[in-house]
Amino acid sequence: MKQTPNASVILKLEKLIKQKRGTINASEAAVATGYSIDEINTGFSRMIELYESKVSMDYSTGAVVYNFAYPLKPRGKKSFKEIMTSVGEAAYKVFKKVYKVAIGVILIVYTVLFAVILLAAMVAGSSNRDNDRGGGGIRFDFLINIFMSIIHGMQMAAITRNMVEYSTDSYGMRYQTVRKDKKNFIASVYDFVFGPERVPQDPLDDAKEVVAYLKKQSEGKLTAGSILLLSGGNYDSAESKLAEYSGRFEGDLQITTDAVLVSEFYHLQAVEPSWLDGKIVYYFDEAEAPWVLTGNTTGRNFAVIAMNAFNLVFSSILIGTYFNNALMAFALGFFPLVFSILFFLVPLFRIFYNMKRNKERKESILKKKLFRGIIKNVHTSASQEQIFADGGVIGEEFEDAKAVFEKSVIDYAGEINISEMGTPLYSFRRLSQELKIA
Repeated sequence: MKQTPNASVILKLEKLIKQKRGTINASEAAVATGYSIDEINTGFSRMIELYESKVSMDYSTGAVVYNFAYPLKPRGKKSFKEIMTSVGEAAYKVFKKVYKVAIGVILIVYTVLFAVILLAAMVAGSSNRDNDRGGGGIRFDFLINIFMSIIHGMQMAAITRNMVEYSTDSYGMRYQTVRKDKKNFIASVYDFVFGPERVPQDPLDDAKEVVAYLKKQSEGKLTAGSILLLSGGNYDSAESKLAEYSGRFEGDLQITTDAVLVSEFYHLQAVEPSWLDGKIVYYFDEAEAPWVLTGNTTGRNFAVIAMNAFNLVFSSILIGTYFNNALMAFALGFFPLVFSILFFLVPLFRIFYNMKRNKERKESILKKKLFRGIIKNVHTSASQEQIFADGGVIGEEFEDAKAVFEKSVIDYAGEINISEMGTPLYSFRRLSQELKIA
């Protein structure tokens, strides 16, 4: 078990890292500070846990190199752009929760209230509905069919149960989705506005997966390549994760005789497998769920649209009817009108948002397929066509996959050689060496 680093070691390392602009190895730090290698390594373990960093190997010296963000940036600290994005997301979540309550109360209440007003007006005007009433009178006959559709649409079940299940998309990729058992009308209203529920993601899932992988499949050894196998990304992000996990779970960073940087987690061997609830899913085996607009049936969407259209039209009429009465105009006109407009605007904006996210998802799936093809040929050299075929890239995906593949070669430290026949062959030696170890 590693010792707790001395506070003075941490302070010296922080100062030294600033002087070296973020890049340093343990031997340099020991010489500069006078502390022992063990003390320095213990200090670095704490430093990579505290600050954004990555670990790599200096191939000229065979030393572990620590690359800290310069200036030092605490792990988890967000940039201004990230903060503003988080603020926007938080504001949307608040709006979503408040508006969901409003949907459950306002939409139904106003529909019923307007229906009562409509029926009362119909009864009151049954004897002279064809006469010219003048003075701002209301004709309601044209709304009767909409109202009857709403009454039919409000037939709902009492309970909706959510279950997580696996589905397969048109790309042949597996993904998790939330299935509603006996989806009721209120749930359909929520989904119409905000879209179907997505499977919640635990931010610690990747860490739990890595721990399960260390215990069950790699004998406690972790490399940047094995992180790519689990989480994807590129070598830059994988080296950062390797540093983070080494600091968090007390991994011992070292260079093997084959010049591979590996972190060994000796103490994890004492963990009982029953404690490991992390699920090991390789990066290329599962995709995120597609972005769907409502997830409702056509009939259910029609009922929701009819209900809100009824409220929108009726509130517009009542604004004119009660224009001289500010309270009534607001309560029966302006408020439900704004609510109904938002009801249609939110899903309208989501159409464009979903298009953007599904485009990103398509590129992500192509990268996963290509990575699958690379892994199948990781210990040899292969042509682009072979990698595409082994990854399952077919049909219309082929042209789009070419641009993604060029980036993937860079992300995974690939090398290009020309065969005797003049065919470009791709090899991923670093990834091959690292996956042999872990």
